[in-house]
Amino acid sequence: MPNNATIMIVDDIPEFLQQTAQTLEAHGYRPVICDDPRLVESRLSQEHFDLIITTLVMREMEGFDLIRKIRGSGHALPIVMITGFGSDEASVEAVRLGCADYLAKPVEPEELVSRVRRVLHQQHHQHGAILQLDQMVSSDQSMSHIFQTAKRIAQTNSRVLILGETGTGKQLLANAIHSASRRHDGPFVTVNCAAIPDNLLESELFGHERGAFTGAYTRRIGRFEQAGEGTVFLDEIGEMPLMLQAKLLHVLEDNTFTPVGSSKVMVSKARVIAATHRDLFDEVQKGTFRADLYYRLNVVPIQLPALRERPSDIPTLINYFIDRYSRADDIAPIQITAQTMHLLQTYHWPGNIRELQNLVERLMVLNSGSTIHPVELPFRVQHNTQQKHDGTLMFQGPFRMAKHHFESAYCQYVIQLAQGNMAQAAKIAEMDRGQFYRMAKRYGVLPCK
Repeated sequence: MPNNATIMIVDDIPEFLQQTAQTLEAHGYRPVICDDPRLVESRLSQEHFDLIITTLVMREMEGFDLIRKIRGSGHALPIVMITGFGSDEASVEAVRLGCADYLAKPVEPEELVSRVRRVLHQQHHQHGAILQLDQMVSSDQSMSHIFQTAKRIAQTNSRVLILGETGTGKQLLANAIHSASRRHDGPFVTVNCAAIPDNLLESELFGHERGAFTGAYTRRIGRFEQAGEGTVFLDEIGEMPLMLQAKLLHVLEDNTFTPVGSSKVMVSKARVIAATHRDLFDEVQKGTFRADLYYRLNVVPIQLPALRERPSDIPTLINYFIDRYSRADDIAPIQITAQTMHLLQTYHWPGNIRELQNLVERLMVLNSGSTIHPVELPFRVQHNTQQKHDGTLMFQGPFRMAKHHFESAYCQYVIQLAQGNMAQAAKIAEMDRGQFYRMAKRYGVLPCK
């Protein structure tokens, strides 16, 4: 979102209106002052606004009533709430009404600009509507494109290679493609290539005859035969041993396979969808993955983004999981304060959606019907602590690079410790506030950005 966004500021205190307008104008935004909340609705119908900043307590109309009127009129633009009378109840209500952010006074100018920038950026990069594909939900534009691609390729027999970190939903996407295809009445058969010992994987895929090897007392039907005209999903294909890669290549080339210990050639009519968290092209260069198999699988590649790359999806997913567990286990839903949601959106989520889902389930079980404050979150989320292997970055490369990694990690840690308050973070770091802000900006770790 360019900095020339038009922002309406609503309050009945002239000093606050002027100061906020000057701060926004100094950063290239176009502020419009409204000193009477009763006039907001008519102003919205007369001109375009990209964002509204409103306070909670005003003489003519409470801020929450104003938000309800705005939403009731069908306006979906983002709203930032600022109040000098902050409370947990107000924070929860702000989140419930769909406020994009919630700030308690006093608000430092640089913090306000950072929050506004983040909200406008998210608004610019998403359609706003919650999209659903089978069991996947999202409000992020990048996921919207992936959902559209999945729907298109579902109608074909083309092979699909799904790439992404662990926990990003690769199996869910594969299942969604199968469910939307003409093969949806057939089986969806999953094989986790990393979970099956190398000496058993061939039998798992293609089956075996009785007596084919020691312990083979009966005939076993393999996954390709089980799939029939459905779909075989090869998860973690990058872990498959080279010897078996050659046999899988044969199946993909002429759609035939031979069970272990048999001379009978069988025909496979199943569609193949594969997934991996590895960079298969890099594995090809290393010689650990066959180039010919890679190109056979990589007909339609889909890269699933990590959760940290789409923070606007975190509230959407949290609400989805809360609703799911509330219905399935008859548990009273939890409520998330704005401060807690801020920590959840700035955490780096190494386990991606799976980690988020597990956390929501834990919070639901242990805090049924309660309001979730930051203290209820795990320490790693409260302080955004990095995984151990990430810390080794500080010791790699020349001193200049190590210094860069340290300062970036230190800024992020201190900001999280101060719960996003830049003035407090500067105090913790014993630095001039302007100097600390410039350093945080340089490393791109400003809160809520």
